[in-house]
Amino acid sequence: MAFRDNAKQKLSKSILEMKFMKRSKEKAQREQEAEDGQAMFSDVITEDMKHGACKYIIEPSFVPCENLIVGRLAFLGMNPEIERIMELEEQEKIMKWDSRNEKEVSDREMAHRYNTLVGTVSRKFNTKRDNRTLQDEEAGPRKKKMKFLKPSCD
Repeated sequence: MAFRDNAKQKLSKSILEMKFMKRSKEKAQREQEAEDGQAMFSDVITEDMKHGACKYIIEPSFVPCENLIVGRLAFLGMNPEIERIMELEEQEKIMKWDSRNEKEVSDREMAHRYNTLVGTVSRKFNTKRDNRTLQDEEAGPRKKKMKFLKPSCD
């Protein structure tokens, strides 16, 4: 035992081919692929990359960073087709911006819906006793419950 390597011993291929060793075979393959990947990219990947979270976004182009216009430009009637395309793109941007800011529900209607929603949610968390008192308040004054009268034997 003293002569064993610290490295993990690997199983032979013939043993891994047996039916009951399928999981072990898959695990061994995954470990081997991980080792190969680490060997290939060992000069590129640093220890900080392995242990640290990704703090940066790598963008291959600076166009989205600077909000630049992609494509051809034309000014002063030099290329009317491109100028028309530019106008259409500008109109599409304005339409998208307007559609995002457009209200589907008016403020009054929203306030009314919110008010009814608050009542509905508060009723959901009431206990049975609270529900009985609410029903009594809605029904009005309480009538005395009629008791059972014994029949008279006359």
